[in-house]
Amino acid sequence: MEILREILLTLHLVGMAIIVGGYFTVIRSPKVVPGMLHAAYLQLITGLLLMGLAEMGDGDVNHMKLGIKIVVAILVTVFAFIGNKKEKAFTASAPAEGGVITAVKSPSATMAHLTFAFAVLNVLIAVFIH
Repeated sequence: MEILREILLTLHLVGMAIIVGGYFTVIRSPKVVPGMLHAAYLQLITGLLLMGLAEMGDGDVNHMKLGIKIVVAILVTVFAFIGNKKEKAFTASAPAEGGVITAVKSPSATMAHLTFAFAVLNVLIAVFIH
């Protein structure tokens, strides 16, 4: 069971790293990239599995902390999903090659900021709340 927990925890941290790294790669022109959405899914799924393993274990489980973390993880996933949907719609409506392209703020910029901020908030909750 411990090996499974370690694998899930590693995947969970990789998901967080992809969200944060994806955000920093597009920070000059923020938008939700597909990798951020997939990482949000990964974090949500691995978080739920880790929560299940914690419940099956012998130690004490902080249900308040896990409840807050799952709500924040759902918000991260929702923000990434909405941002990805807006970005796809924006890209589909862009002019064809040869058309005039003007600098326009990405419609998913706010969702990118929220996805990043709430992912970092979830890390802070995990580290500082016992």
